[in-house]
Amino acid sequence: MREWTPELLEAMRRCGDEAADRTLEQASALQGEVSRISAVFRSFAADDAQIPADAPPELLDFVAATRDLPAGLDLARIERGALVMMDNAMLCALALLLKSLPSGYAAPRLSHVLHLTHNLERRPYKRALGVLQMLVNIAQPGAFAPGARAVVTAQKMRLLHAGVRQVVRRRLPGFEAQFGVPVSQLDLTFTIMTFSVHVIDGLAELGVQLSEADAEDYFYLWRMYGQMQGIRPEWMPATLQEGRDFCNAFQPELSTAAQNPDGVLLTSADLDMMRGLLPWPLRLLGLGLAPRVYLLRLLGEEGAARVGVAPVAGHALLDWLILKLPVLWHRFWNAAAPDRQAHARLSRLFFSALIDEAWGGEVRFSVPEHLRDLRSLA
Repeated sequence: MREWTPELLEAMRRCGDEAADRTLEQASALQGEVSRISAVFRSFAADDAQIPADAPPELLDFVAATRDLPAGLDLARIERGALVMMDNAMLCALALLLKSLPSGYAAPRLSHVLHLTHNLERRPYKRALGVLQMLVNIAQPGAFAPGARAVVTAQKMRLLHAGVRQVVRRRLPGFEAQFGVPVSQLDLTFTIMTFSVHVIDGLAELGVQLSEADAEDYFYLWRMYGQMQGIRPEWMPATLQEGRDFCNAFQPELSTAAQNPDGVLLTSADLDMMRGLLPWPLRLLGLGLAPRVYLLRLLGEEGAARVGVAPVAGHALLDWLILKLPVLWHRFWNAAAPDRQAHARLSRLFFSALIDEAWGGEVRFSVPEHLRDLRSLA
C-alpha cells in the first residue's frame, strides 16, 4: 500500500504536465499559434474527428504522442465502470455537483484559480456542464480507443490546463510560491479522486451502496482516464483504498470558510445553479432547500462549513423527505429500465438532452491564452 508522505505530496505540488506545457510554450513563441490550437479544438467534438493537416505542428505532435491508451488498460473493466456510472446516472450527477465540486472549492489552491475567471460565480453552469460533458464522453461505448472520445477529451483538458497554468502565472504572480504549480499533479489527482472516491462515498450517503466489485470498476474507469489526462501513473492511486488514503493526506490543503472566501462564493453559486434547475412549483413547496440539504448530507456539517454552508434548521420532515427522494428515484429508474444496456442508453440521452438544453449543443473545450479566454471558457 502506497504511503502518501509529505515529501511525495510536495513533489506532486511542484509538478505540472510537461508534455502539454511544452506544447503550449512552443506555440506561444509563435504569434497566434495558441489561438489556432484553440480554434482547432473548438471545431470538433470529443470523438474521432480528423484534425486538419494544416493545424499547428505542435498540436499535431502532441495529439500523435498522446493517442495511445495506458499500458495494460482493461477494456472490460472500463465498460463495467461506465455501466456503473450510467446505472446510477442521476445520483452520480448529484454527487458530482454537490460533493465533488464543493470539495475542490474547499481547497484555496483550487478555488483561487477557479475564481480567477469570475464567470464561475455569475455562470456556474459552465463548469457543471463541463463536468457532465466529460462524464458523457468517457462513459460512451468505445470511448477508450485510440483517438476516441475519452482520448480526445483528455487531450483537450491537458492543453486547457496548460493554458490555465500560463494565465495564472501571469495574473497571480505570488500563487506558485504559496501553493506550488497551478493545476499541479496534486490538484489533478485530487480532482480525479473527487470524481471517483467522493462519488462512490456520496452514493452510499444517499442510500445506494455499490458492491465492492462495482466500486472498484468505477474507480478504475476514472483512474485510467486520469492517467490519460496527464497524471503520472506512479502518482495515481491504484485502488479505491489508496484513493481514500490520498484524500486523507490531502486534508491539510483544505481551509476554513473565513480563510477561503473564493471557495464560499463558488459554492454559493453552485447551490444557486442547482436551485435554478428545480421547477418553480417545487421551489414554492419548499424543495428549493433540496440542494443545500443534499450538500450537507454529502459533505457533512464540517465539510459544508468549510465552504460556508450552515445546517438547515426547522425543516426536519422536509429534510427527511428530500433525503428519501434519491433512493426512491433510484428504485423507480431501475424498475423502469431493468436492462443495463438500455438503462445506460437512457442515461446518456438524459445527460445529452440536459447539456443541449442548457448549452445549445456539446460543450467544447478551448485553450486559454489570456484572462479574457479564461472568462469565456466552456
